[in-house]
Amino acid sequence: MDLSQLTAYAEIINAAAVTLTLIALIVTIRQSTRAQKALAVDSLAAAIAAINIPAMESPALGSSVSRAVTDWRSATRDERIVAHYFLHSLFRLCESAWYQRQANILDASHWQGWEKMVVKYYHAPGVQKVWWPNRRHAYSPEFQAFLASTTPVNDFGSLSDIFDDEPVARATSAARGASTS
Repeated sequence: MDLSQLTAYAEIINAAAVTLTLIALIVTIRQSTRAQKALAVDSLAAAIAAINIPAMESPALGSSVSRAVTDWRSATRDERIVAHYFLHSLFRLCESAWYQRQANILDASHWQGWEKMVVKYYHAPGVQKVWWPNRRHAYSPEFQAFLASTTPVNDFGSLSDIFDDEPVARATSAARGASTS
């Protein structure tokens, strides 16, 4: 075996090593990307839990938000204060989720629920008439434009639908009627 053959074998081995290294690097990057996406989803879930825990500890928060988003002026001053801080936190979190979706970090299926929720709140009368016009500039122009391009969602119930007895009774009655038909 002469020197040129040894050089050729060494180049083949070197090329194979570089190829294997690149494959290992690609696999590592893909695993890291999946882990980062999972971390982003977990982070959003933890953040929404952090917003909701005070509401679980104080039902007045849910009532305040429900009243203020329906009709800002019908809420008391204290209810509007509570609703403002809740809405600010929620919209900031949704803005973060929106940016993660834009960067393909958050999958479309994960974004779908976030989108419906923020659009539901965005189009609520109390938010549209009073809160958003006075606070929209706290959010990026891109997020503002996204929200402005949306239409109200109808398949996402309001807090009143969940909290108040009358809508629950109607829904239960309608469900019983449908099951007996």
